[in-house]
Amino acid sequence: MIRLTWKQKIGAVTGNALEFYDIAVFASISGFISVLFSHQGVEHAEYVVWGIFALRFLVRPLGGLVIGHYAKNHGVRSALILTNLMIGLATLSMAFMPVEALGKYIVVAFLLLQIVQAFSFGGEYPTLISYLHQGTDQADKSKTSSLIVASSLAGVVMSLIVVYALNQLLTVEEMNDYGWRLPLLVGVLNTLMSLYFRLSLPAFPPVKTVIQPMQRSRLILRIFMVTIIGAVIFYTQNFASKMIGEELKIEDLPLINSMLLLSIIAFVGYFTDKYSSVTQVFRFSSIALALCSIPLFLLLSSGNQVYMGISIFLFTLISGALLGNLAAVLWQESEGDIISLGFGYNIALSLFGGATPLIIGLLIPKGFAFVGLYVALAAIPALLILSRPNKSINIKIQNAR
Repeated sequence: MIRLTWKQKIGAVTGNALEFYDIAVFASISGFISVLFSHQGVEHAEYVVWGIFALRFLVRPLGGLVIGHYAKNHGVRSALILTNLMIGLATLSMAFMPVEALGKYIVVAFLLLQIVQAFSFGGEYPTLISYLHQGTDQADKSKTSSLIVASSLAGVVMSLIVVYALNQLLTVEEMNDYGWRLPLLVGVLNTLMSLYFRLSLPAFPPVKTVIQPMQRSRLILRIFMVTIIGAVIFYTQNFASKMIGEELKIEDLPLINSMLLLSIIAFVGYFTDKYSSVTQVFRFSSIALALCSIPLFLLLSSGNQVYMGISIFLFTLISGALLGNLAAVLWQESEGDIISLGFGYNIALSLFGGATPLIIGLLIPKGFAFVGLYVALAAIPALLILSRPNKSINIKIQNAR
């Protein structure tokens, strides 16, 4: 079995960060896209934009299934290169969108291109988890897992910084006119860099799994339930935090959350591998979220800056411990079956990823205790699954040479 060096791992996740930038940048420029839609006569443009953000997630399970089969038959490196090209072409098409020629149909064009990206990323993330954990020793599982989610966060932070910098350099009129295209063009350059990293990675032989349909259904269910809390936390921290920040008058809360979360995750992998295990830390973090989310969100809405700061730090600390170990737990639960991993993970993302910003937006007017309740309830499925250890199923893995 090939063991990846840390240089190769960083190269693989750098590609993930650059591709996640392409996904996250749509949310970062959502305000300008809604203005663009309004100018073309689209009513309730802001809700339409977030509707696109939510609808694109529906295709992710199909992407996980199709690209999972492709990775199984042709190797995970080939699958990573394929997703890279698909995401890049969709981003390039959005950057050069003929707005005036499309008129109201621009909504359809953006939706279709976002669906292409979501389909691609539905296969990208599980394939990356599979690729890195195939080439990782047990002693480095959490560090590798943390590296994966940190790269995704780096992509989010990059998109926020690029849009923030453009807002400082250009006027509002210029951003609405042509400036919204510039972050997408940066995404195209990111895709080319990502492709360079992916082409330099070593190729693992395709992994053939022999598994009965009922056994795969069981794996998919376990992966789905474990992923729910990860999806809710990631999209609360990085996307719904924009609405939370606006309600509480906390400027740049998405950037603050993402930077703090990235810093915490940098230490999670080292701590877990040295002093604990990925399953124990993930379980403890899930319990902490189930018990503490409501009081932490009440503190956040208190209006007291000290309490608000404590709430943000503690919630992000718990979130970092959970997200940093999510990829390793999912790999363990998948028993090495990339199809189960891709399908179960993406069903959860479809239902709880894209919908989380919308759900939190509806809950905020009712009170932040309800936001905390939503997060707390999302932790329960993972706790139920982890309380019932995964019995080893008879999967025969053959390396195709």
